[in-house]
Amino acid sequence: MQITKDKLILFTLIVLVFIAVFTNLYLIDNEVYAGSSASVKKGIEAYEQGKYEESMKNFIDAQLERPELPELYYNIGSAAYKKQDYESALNNFTRAKETASKSNKDNQNKDNLLRDKSIYNLGNTKYRMGDLEGAVKEFEQIPQTSQLYNEAKENLEFVKQKIEEQKKEEEQQKDNKEQNKKDDQKKKEEEQQKDSKEQDKKDDQKEKDNQNQEQKEQQEQKNKDDKSKQNKNSQDNKDKQDNQEKQEESGANQEQQNREQKTPQQEQPSAEQEEQQKEKQSQQKEEQAQAGEPSEQNNNNQKGDETQQQSRQHLLNRLEDKPGSAMMPVYKEQPVLKDW
Repeated sequence: MQITKDKLILFTLIVLVFIAVFTNLYLIDNEVYAGSSASVKKGIEAYEQGKYEESMKNFIDAQLERPELPELYYNIGSAAYKKQDYESALNNFTRAKETASKSNKDNQNKDNLLRDKSIYNLGNTKYRMGDLEGAVKEFEQIPQTSQLYNEAKENLEFVKQKIEEQKKEEEQQKDNKEQNKKDDQKKKEEEQQKDSKEQDKKDDQKEKDNQNQEQKEQQEQKNKDDKSKQNKNSQDNKDKQDNQEKQEESGANQEQQNREQKTPQQEQPSAEQEEQQKEKQSQQKEEQAQAGEPSEQNNNNQKGDETQQQSRQHLLNRLEDKPGSAMMPVYKEQPVLKDW
């Protein structure tokens, strides 16, 4: 009985120690959970009020106290998604997915709702970020047994449709780009042809202008040469005429000199003229004798008149041979008539 009593006492002590240890662990766990749950509560309230920045801050505070809880990553990702911080939402949903999967495997928990929610929100986040192929892969991971299967299926079909539209749009853009490239090339070729035509037109006009200018210069040179030739001919004619006049003048002067150089014997009247004049003088003397008025002065005057008449007759004969010489009177010695 004594042994039995000792054994009972020992058993009682072991039970008391066991109870004391698990009670302390439970209390620590409760104290930590109580602190984090307060931050979670505040975060949920702020989330429902649309204060996503404040909600995210409270969830982060709770996550720092309990980093192993996938719910906190999920909540942080949800708040980040609402404030359109898709990069942060992607990271936290991914962490929630991994943590929930590990927790379920360790605890052999068949409830994968949190994991499926994380995957579903990952698909939404990737869609918002423009990663349509990534969104499709996420939605395809949700099994048919999940509560989110139908919603994930609808989103999957929607995203695939968007992918098709995107492909068509890309093809259309590619076709448009190629068409635009062709149009640009065609336009460029047309512009080049236009520029080439304009350049050819300019070249033709330039060549035409050069030809006109050359013809003009040739015509001007020809006119100049003709004028120079005409002036030369005119000058030659003038020189020729001057030479001819000079020759005529020289001939006239020579003739005049020849006349002036004739001997007095050559200038005296011929024998017949002397005989006629003697007869005339004799007749005049007879007339004067008959009239009774002889006069030597009259005889001298008559003799001078006859000499002048002969000189004029001689000049007239010369003028008939040399027209134009009338303007050059002949100056020679004239007999001086004395009246004493």
